[in-house]
Amino acid sequence: MKNPFNEFYHVLSSKELLDIAFKRGMKSSAQVSKNAPILIKAKKKESKRIKVAIEELIKRILNIIKMVPIIDDLPDFYRELASILVNIDKLKLTLGKLNGILPILSQIEREYIGKLNRIEAPKEGDQLRRAAFGRISSIINKQNSNLEYLNKIRGRLREIPSIDYTMPCVVIAGYPNVGKSSIVKNISTNKKIEVKEYPFTTKKLNMGHLEIERRFDKIKIQCLDTPGILDRPMAKRNNIELQAILALRLISDLIIYVFDPTPACGYSVDSQLELFNEINDSFSKEGKIEIIKVFNKKDLASKAEIEYLKNKLKLSNGNFFLTNALTGENLEKIISLLKHRYGENG
Repeated sequence: MKNPFNEFYHVLSSKELLDIAFKRGMKSSAQVSKNAPILIKAKKKESKRIKVAIEELIKRILNIIKMVPIIDDLPDFYRELASILVNIDKLKLTLGKLNGILPILSQIEREYIGKLNRIEAPKEGDQLRRAAFGRISSIINKQNSNLEYLNKIRGRLREIPSIDYTMPCVVIAGYPNVGKSSIVKNISTNKKIEVKEYPFTTKKLNMGHLEIERRFDKIKIQCLDTPGILDRPMAKRNNIELQAILALRLISDLIIYVFDPTPACGYSVDSQLELFNEINDSFSKEGKIEIIKVFNKKDLASKAEIEYLKNKLKLSNGNFFLTNALTGENLEKIISLLKHRYGENG
């Protein structure tokens, strides 16, 4: 399904909302006979202005509320990822506060239109409309921090990748700076993934696709680049790492675990092995989800470093891929494996 937060667009500030509503209100005109008394015209004109301004505000605030999907109704992946990226309780409270001012605005409309019906001089109409706009301004301005908060968090939520539950999803995992992003960039359609020579460049989930031709049709494979994970207790992992854990737990059909056999990534091989074992024990679902091992940075790794990692994992030469993700060397072997795995039944 598409990211449910895709429609979470820019949220106007209180000043912007008021400017739009009041301009619409002041430009509106009531249907009054030319021959009607001035007092009647004043009543109708100012009533219309108040009504239009409040209707505009209610409509726009409702649109803001409706832009945010009901969190509890979302699939597990989106619901849990949203809770990692933002404070869901605060989000719900903020939307509740905005919703709470709608009946107050409606009450102000009824109150001041009632007062306008009782005025005895045309100038009283202008005074009442100004008083109503003052009340409205006070209420909307008190919501500015809530509006700013929604605008602040919407970017994070809109960056969540769209997950198609009908397509296989290959999750690429491992320590920071081992080459995960380079692999996804080279084997998938997503060429915009940022690749740097320092750790924690990837701070969010990035989705790419690999199209595989089968005998009678085509199939797309989702390739998910995840932020680096460190080998430490779950409670100490930050929100960036937790995104990767969530992807492994909820949407992976196949895991590609990337090792750096060299000291280049800044983390020891033993630490990477500890993380691999944790992922293998926690997310492979008793062997139902296969973990493909990739030894990256072939250009930097010595024979001894490769042998050390092989021995630790008890692997033979045919049980892992030796790659240079920056140049793309040997990545075609990973693509070939994916084609064989997902294309053979076409």
